[in-house]
Amino acid sequence: MSDSLLPRLVPVDAGWRDRRAVLTGQLVFTAMYAMGFLLGLLPSVDFADAEFAVVGAVVTVVALGLAVGLPRTRWSAPTATLLPFLDVAAILLLERGAADHAVLLNGLVLVPVVILAWLGGLRGAALATLASVIASYTPVLWVDELADPAGTVVRSAFFPVICLALAVFVAQVADTTRAGAIELSRLADELRASRDTMAGLIDAATEQAIIGTDADGRIEFFNRGAERQTGWTATEVRGRSVLDLALPAEIDALVGRSATTPRPGETPERARWRGALGEAAHGGVREVDLTLVRRGEVVGASHVVVTRRGGAGDRGYLVIASDVTREREIEQAKSRFIGYVSHELRTPISSVLGYLELLDLDGDGLTAEQRGHLEVIDRNARRLLHLVDDLLLTAQVDSGNFTVHRQPTDLRDVVAAAARSAAPTAAAAGIELVDDDTGPVPLHGDPVRLAQAVDNLVSNALKFTPSGGAVTLRAERVGDDARLTVQDTGPGIAPEDLQHLTERFYRSRRVNRERVPGVGLGLAITQAIVDAHGGTMRVDSVVGRGTTFTVTLPTAPG
Repeated sequence: MSDSLLPRLVPVDAGWRDRRAVLTGQLVFTAMYAMGFLLGLLPSVDFADAEFAVVGAVVTVVALGLAVGLPRTRWSAPTATLLPFLDVAAILLLERGAADHAVLLNGLVLVPVVILAWLGGLRGAALATLASVIASYTPVLWVDELADPAGTVVRSAFFPVICLALAVFVAQVADTTRAGAIELSRLADELRASRDTMAGLIDAATEQAIIGTDADGRIEFFNRGAERQTGWTATEVRGRSVLDLALPAEIDALVGRSATTPRPGETPERARWRGALGEAAHGGVREVDLTLVRRGEVVGASHVVVTRRGGAGDRGYLVIASDVTREREIEQAKSRFIGYVSHELRTPISSVLGYLELLDLDGDGLTAEQRGHLEVIDRNARRLLHLVDDLLLTAQVDSGNFTVHRQPTDLRDVVAAAARSAAPTAAAAGIELVDDDTGPVPLHGDPVRLAQAVDNLVSNALKFTPSGGAVTLRAERVGDDARLTVQDTGPGIAPEDLQHLTERFYRSRRVNRERVPGVGLGLAITQAIVDAHGGTMRVDSVVGRGTTFTVTLPTAPG
């Protein structure tokens, strides 16, 4: 797993903090002892028993050596508390050598006091206070004549109190710091485990290409799914632009639509990447279908989603690609099949209808029985021709060749014609068909396609409305839009079916159960016609009370 995609976490070692504190404190004490020792060499001080000071120096060096070796030997904290007491012993030896000047060296004990308090908490604070008492009162025992006996005793009594206050404060700070370090270590372990799990999941995602890039689009991470989908290996593409994986013509079209020009100080490559990013460059999401290539050869098609990578600053982008090669092939094959079958069927059906017209169904040359048989042939041939036309229109929509031919049109006239055509069907089914005339509704649209859309909606409404019910049509002007409403009093549509109504070939369980005729293309075609006019279609339905289809179309020229 690449460290550039997920952050690297370093564990927090609370024990190392303690050992480092001991070593730092020992270095400080050694320096202070050296200064006290050098003080004794001054003529004005004149240590009385210099040999004690020398022995103290040896003890100090030994303690420093042990502190240096402490991190390597991993001494326990109780063992480490012995070092401050070695420092106290060194201080006593130095004070013994200083004789009358011993009280001047009491300040040295502050270092072991701090170390003991840091290592041992409140217990360490008690030991630190004990060390300060020893360091303060022991020199009084071997000094025969004090220059200020009373003052010395007071100072010797007050100094441990100061050390106690300091030790308690340091112990509390140490406990808080240690607890924080332990908690940070626990969180780091959890985050590291989550990171490792996420890394494993990303690497195991062989069906999804997951690519991490820097701010300029250069590839930093390339998972196994990306290798499988693109044909490249992670080693081959790392450091290259992710745009190199897609068909150059598609990238040019992507960048061209953004009309990107280099900004001051920006390279053309960075400007091209920014143009390809689109809204993803500003924290949004960019989705696009691209054809993948490897060394100039097409390897497949992918649906690509680009987003910013998390974290502070511009850390780059995350590219998720799903292989849609198979889906594209299926859609293309289906479109070719529908187009081929539709064309092959349309010719013989048109021929059948032509010969039926020659037979003159309304003439006197046919018996009633013959006329009945031919009317069945005519009705089913026209029904089959209507289905073929729907299939052809569906194929045009899929291929992107579906267009509408706009011209000045009155939606009121389109609705009135649909009502007249559907009137016999409504009367035969015992359904009241209401054409609510609100006056002219001019717009720029394709009258043929709009008539097809209205016919589909009216046919659906009549198909699902029981005898005794009603279907109401209304075309009206609302602001700058034209609105078409088809309302029925049928059984309504279940909520789980509403979102699938405009899907091709979709038929609900109720429709299949009641064997309502149709193949599920009418509403899909109606939606395509509405979309081509730049309009919208909304469905409102209450189970048991009926359904209302509302189509809103712009009236201005598109």
